[in-house]
Amino acid sequence: MPDTLSRIQHTGGRPTPEMSALLDRQVLEVATALFVEQGYAATSLEKIARVIGCSKATLYRRYSSKEDLFKAVVAERGRMLLDEAGAVEASSKDPLVATKEIALFFLDFMLRPETREAYRIVIGDGHRIPFIADEMMETIVEPFVATLSRLLKAAADAGRIESTNHEETTRVLMSFVIGWPLQNTMLGHNRVQDVDARGRFFDRAWGIFLSGISRRDGA
Repeated sequence: MPDTLSRIQHTGGRPTPEMSALLDRQVLEVATALFVEQGYAATSLEKIARVIGCSKATLYRRYSSKEDLFKAVVAERGRMLLDEAGAVEASSKDPLVATKEIALFFLDFMLRPETREAYRIVIGDGHRIPFIADEMMETIVEPFVATLSRLLKAAADAGRIESTNHEETTRVLMSFVIGWPLQNTMLGHNRVQDVDARGRFFDRAWGIFLSGISRRDGA
């Protein structure tokens, strides 16, 4: 990665749009890796520039501070989550199948080291960067909840589940799916890092959730 960026930085003249886009991607990749490996406090723009092989000025032209760069890292993680949820919602004809697929992706996504450590930083360093937590709620969490809420509303309108407050139902589902696995993983126990173990947990959590909202005969 540094070798490629070194060639980009020393070709002379104005970089092409393709080169600029490549550098943008690599800045986010390296920043994410360093935040994961070293934590927020130990990571600096200078260190990121050194690992990439670009000048500090090049990096500062894109991000005025470490906070801005970390915000971009969080936003990129959020885009991946929302893109997947949106694609599933758009392609599925069964709202409950789509809800289950998105919920499973959410579990896998939150346990990825890049996502988990970004979340840990938001929680642990939130007092230093409170605006990032607020923006994450507004631009990632709330749209994600809205997607699942629409699917649950569709299932309720079809008479398949009992739900009137679909946002609350969504938050119950999210707690069922991610609450214990994320806590367990962040504490270093890693009992659901194995794909089969994670699948068994998800199936159990989904089954309990579905049994609580399934429409009863005669309801």
